[in-house]
Amino acid sequence: MKLGVRSLVAKRRLGILAAVAAIASFVLTGGSAYAVNPPFFDDQGDQLVSGALDFRDVSGGTNVTECPQAGLSGDRAHPLDKRSGDRAEQKSSGNDQRLNQDFSCFPQDETAVDQNPKAPRNYIAGANDYRLGWGTSGFYATTDGGAHWYDGITPFPSLPSGDNLDGGGDPVTLFDRGGVAYYAQINFNRTDDTSGVWVNRSTNGGFTWTRPCVAIRTAPAPSEAAACGGAGDARQPGDGTVGFFQDNDSMLNGSVPAFDKEWITAGPRPAGVMPTCFTPLTHTATACNPAVVGVDRLYVTYSLFSGAGSAQIFLSYSDDQARSWSPARYIAGSGAFCAPGGRANDSCADSQGSQPTVNPTTGQLWVGFINGDTTDEDQYLVVTSTDGGQTFSAPSRVDTLYDVNFPRGVNGRTDCVARGQGSTRAVPTNSCFRYDPIFNSIVADKRGGEFANDVYVVLADNRNGTIRDSNTDIFLYKSTDGGSTWIGPSRVNNDRSETPTNRDCGRDPNSIRGNAANCTEQNFGADQFFPFVTITNDGVLNVTFHDRRLDTDSPVGGGAWPTSKTEVGNYLVWYWGAQCKITQTQTVSQTTTGPVPSGASQCVAPEAVVNPTVATGFNPGAGPIPGNGQNSATLPFR
Repeated sequence: MKLGVRSLVAKRRLGILAAVAAIASFVLTGGSAYAVNPPFFDDQGDQLVSGALDFRDVSGGTNVTECPQAGLSGDRAHPLDKRSGDRAEQKSSGNDQRLNQDFSCFPQDETAVDQNPKAPRNYIAGANDYRLGWGTSGFYATTDGGAHWYDGITPFPSLPSGDNLDGGGDPVTLFDRGGVAYYAQINFNRTDDTSGVWVNRSTNGGFTWTRPCVAIRTAPAPSEAAACGGAGDARQPGDGTVGFFQDNDSMLNGSVPAFDKEWITAGPRPAGVMPTCFTPLTHTATACNPAVVGVDRLYVTYSLFSGAGSAQIFLSYSDDQARSWSPARYIAGSGAFCAPGGRANDSCADSQGSQPTVNPTTGQLWVGFINGDTTDEDQYLVVTSTDGGQTFSAPSRVDTLYDVNFPRGVNGRTDCVARGQGSTRAVPTNSCFRYDPIFNSIVADKRGGEFANDVYVVLADNRNGTIRDSNTDIFLYKSTDGGSTWIGPSRVNNDRSETPTNRDCGRDPNSIRGNAANCTEQNFGADQFFPFVTITNDGVLNVTFHDRRLDTDSPVGGGAWPTSKTEVGNYLVWYWGAQCKITQTQTVSQTTTGPVPSGASQCVAPEAVVNPTVATGFNPGAGPIPGNGQNSATLPFR
């Protein structure tokens, strides 16, 4: 994989925004039971870690300041709370409500939000929150539909040493079907390699949260006797701890694996799967206390980076509302398409950006993630489980993810290097914002019945751009056979977007380095990125994404973009949306020939195809991509 940010050995800067195939699972607490795979670096040794982990050792120090509105009283308008509406917002009937109530002038980013199914006006949100001067996990809760918000920082996990982990981020918020709230996050030390994945729990709508703990052994092995803290600590040992590694040399040098980019989902246990709980130290299966068994099984996936750079996808599940967790299981599998250098049937072990989704009628689980075991551009893969996360299918390949052919410092964007971005980081046209391809999304159809095998993926990449001009677009893929076969791509954003004849402009496919001066075509697209997809109970696909079509720094200078997405009822500026409804389905498999069958063609662009399997070491080349030169007027999303 040829993307990333600075190595864990190097200094992290703010980004806005183990070969284990031979073993089934292991416990991620304490020392490492982890073997190192070949590294997944770009050609400068950079890793594709998230913004929260990338910024872990940068502190605001004494630079924490009050915002201008601090100390104001009464109902006067606060200067930074209200903005004048811009071109898109002026046409919207919506209103911006500030969730964070602090006055620190530090940012919040990488937001997540969910709605309580038992109380529809109750929402919870999470964000990387820098109000303390470093990255922590902020929470925000409302019970009046978003008109007013309460906020704070989630409690830091406690460690056996008596210390706590005060760095946090990568938030994902979730309600289960019973109305219990969960907050998944990574936590870490800012001065050494201690890190883990934790899940906080709230039973009052997200206003107060449990404090996770790493279990402390209180009797010699093999006893499972454990505690959370001192006398009187009533917490269940191990409550909320999905995985944890303690640093072994008190240095920030990658000496133990690092957790990154977790995601959480919940859904019913599949038929025949009984609740299972686990001991706090060895995570051995044990009987559950019926009083704490949740209505749903929780699933958490995450990436684990080795000190050498390899990143792998793991999963753990919980049946007792995040109090205990199953042993970590490597789930990415292997396949002929995971074969850099032509190695056949290699493990799909260099992966990042996982996201799970559960069918709420059958309990079937899917996990999507990007993978870099390729000869050039990366790929998006999906695995599935029908037994509650105990076993997984081999991965299916959705499509190539074109995230290598980006503007970078090594391609000519030296202005971004001067402004503090690493020379290998992907950046958009006329911006030094760090573009990160790990934010993609997958969702299972909720309706069951004939739709029980239908799954949808949205990706953002630069297939319609070059190493000089970014033109990231959003693409939908759908599967109607349970995730084995994928139909696409279908472009979601309907602004003008042209397909270049040469994306790489002479770039060596074995390197991210290139020369933007070799690009002779002017790109006329705008960037759309960070997509997310959901589906309603009646089959309406909703895709949201950030959009630069009104940005005067977009390639054509703004002003030439269509207005369909700025009308009343659509999403606010910079966070736009598109919708398409699916009312019928038809099974499409690898044996399907010819055009996409009519029963599976809803929300599919006319140029989309049934994606075939690919050969070992697939390299898409630099030329035009069949099916991607899509006419905005014929796109299915509106």
